[in-house]
Amino acid sequence: MENQASRDIAYMQMALNLAKLGEGTTSPNPMVGAVIVKDGIVLGKGWHKKAGLPHAEPEAISDVAVDQKAELKGATIYVTLEPCCHTNKRTPPCAHELLKHGFARVVVACLDPNPQVAGNGIKILEAAGIECKVGVLEEESKELNRVFFKSMQSKLPFVHLKLAQTLDGKLSTMTGDSKWITDESARKMVHAFRKRYDGVMVGRKTLNNDDPSLNIRFGLDDNGKIPYRIVMGSISKMDPLSKVFNDQHTKKTIIVTTGADYQSAPDDVVKFFTEKQIRIVFAKCDSNEIVIEDAMAQLKAIGVQSILVEGGGMLASTILKKKLADKMTIFVAPKILGNGIGYYDEQLDSMADALNFKNVEVKNIGSQAMFEIDTRS
Repeated sequence: MENQASRDIAYMQMALNLAKLGEGTTSPNPMVGAVIVKDGIVLGKGWHKKAGLPHAEPEAISDVAVDQKAELKGATIYVTLEPCCHTNKRTPPCAHELLKHGFARVVVACLDPNPQVAGNGIKILEAAGIECKVGVLEEESKELNRVFFKSMQSKLPFVHLKLAQTLDGKLSTMTGDSKWITDESARKMVHAFRKRYDGVMVGRKTLNNDDPSLNIRFGLDDNGKIPYRIVMGSISKMDPLSKVFNDQHTKKTIIVTTGADYQSAPDDVVKFFTEKQIRIVFAKCDSNEIVIEDAMAQLKAIGVQSILVEGGGMLASTILKKKLADKMTIFVAPKILGNGIGYYDEQLDSMADALNFKNVEVKNIGSQAMFEIDTRS
């Protein structure tokens, strides 16, 4: 049994490595990998590549050589997420696909949190006499699909807050100049983050000061992905010459503002954004400020499951105050700026009131330190 348990872990790790190949392309679906094994021989491997395309299980079955298809009967399939069983989607249910090929054993890392599945896929397989084992590398699988699990359990998107600061905690000079606090190695990593998520968000001041493209560069855009470029703030104060309003991907640009702000905007501003086919998302307003929780919920409702927030200081401060960040990455460059713009403006009287994070990993990236913070307690 011990040898079987070790083999299960090894093959599931192989399936997890395959699942990671779908990073950034499967949303709103999870990343899933599958490996088919019989008598110690790997017959087929597959992973889910993109929403609407075949899932990992049929991909692995298709990968089996034609002259080995008969070997599927009695084989074991390792899958990083419970095989789906619902039919109201673009692809057929995987549990039924497994039944057709006579698998003897199905090993699953974790159950699917989707309420339409949630153990029902396993029940279908077990009812047909297939041996099922659940929980092999379960935590690793859940961590890989942390965005998907939150999407199934919350009305808010997964939020990854990224900040680049000097040693004295400044994001930019007082004039808004921030190019560049970090070196190229850190900036390349941020582009890898952009590839991972559905959207990239900045505040209106960052848009006007930096004119970011919010796309994926550094040779990482091999699948042609353009994340949603999300700008938060007053529509009439946004620079209409900004790249995200004038490139060939304006349909992937979203402005988050309030109904009152939009109604008070000059007609030519409204006409400009309408003609550019830029989507406007209206959030609730409180004391002339966007209610950030509602803004995030509105974005989730239109299909933005995950967001990389890149600044600026006011937006970062609001997200920290409202505890909306699921993950944080803070790059600290070996520079001291002195007078500049920070990002957390709470006036605290006691050190006991400070935001204190426990799950922290520190790495050296180029010339800066990178703090990776999991905000889960």
